[in-house]
Amino acid sequence: MRDVPGKTLPTRSSRMKRRALRAGRRLRIGGEKLLWGMERVGLSPVAMLDLGSRLMGDKARHLVAGAAYGGETRQRLDIWAPRGEQSGPLPVVLFFYGGGWVMGERTDFAFVGRALAAAGFLAVMADYRLAPGSRFPDFIEDGALAMKWVRNHVAGMGGDPDRIAVAGHSAGGHLAALLALDPRYLRSVGLDERVIRATVLLSAPTDFLPFVDPRAKKALGQWPRPEETQPITYARGDAPPILLIHGTSDIIVRARNSQVLARAIEDQGGKVELILYRGASHSDPIKGFSPLFRRGNRTLTDVTGFLKRRLA
Repeated sequence: MRDVPGKTLPTRSSRMKRRALRAGRRLRIGGEKLLWGMERVGLSPVAMLDLGSRLMGDKARHLVAGAAYGGETRQRLDIWAPRGEQSGPLPVVLFFYGGGWVMGERTDFAFVGRALAAAGFLAVMADYRLAPGSRFPDFIEDGALAMKWVRNHVAGMGGDPDRIAVAGHSAGGHLAALLALDPRYLRSVGLDERVIRATVLLSAPTDFLPFVDPRAKKALGQWPRPEETQPITYARGDAPPILLIHGTSDIIVRARNSQVLARAIEDQGGKVELILYRGASHSDPIKGFSPLFRRGNRTLTDVTGFLKRRLA
């Protein structure tokens, strides 16, 4: 290799390290495509994560199953609580799973509820309407109705209605982001937007115009003002504190979504924390809630640490 004046040439060990990192990234991307490709043949990867949770056992009680927060079939929720007696009302987390706005069942994501409950939270896992039968803003409105139900009922179940957080992964993170940032949805059901004390967004699409993903086109593309589908449009300094977690190797929702939203909120004086997981894929943050993948995965620690600080 020819010397270049003023530049330090990479050593053999540094070149090998870079090659190993690239190979690891390609392997993770291939594994990500294989994992979510299982859906096409009727195998649910999230059901596998939940099976691991049930077999390896986060200590939690299934307190409520299938409570109706509205009149539609998919307006149902489950609640998970810690085992044993509690010294006082518990902080509450309303969680929305992902699935590209077109698929998902709360029961498959029970592993998230168990993990949060075992960490000391009252965890609410809610279904919401999906495309193509429903389109934007139906599922955001569902989220607002679910929040209203939570606010009105958790006190009787050991939860603290004054300490509620909203969280979500992927499309569920998009839903959670709009609930936290655009106050119109909560106001439309008679709630003050300050009911949300903290927000956690995992691998969330927040700034993704123009629509490229066919699922996004199906769920959001018909709305006449596409900017209203984007959480970045509503970035504001007085939003509840937000934690954004994203993998740098996410090929489904690029990490720039979280980076741009964090910068916009920070520029307006808001409270925001951004954590980028180097080399992590789109599914790695949600997999961290299952005992099968918790070793070496910081998601549960980062999320519960943030929530305990903000809901104290």
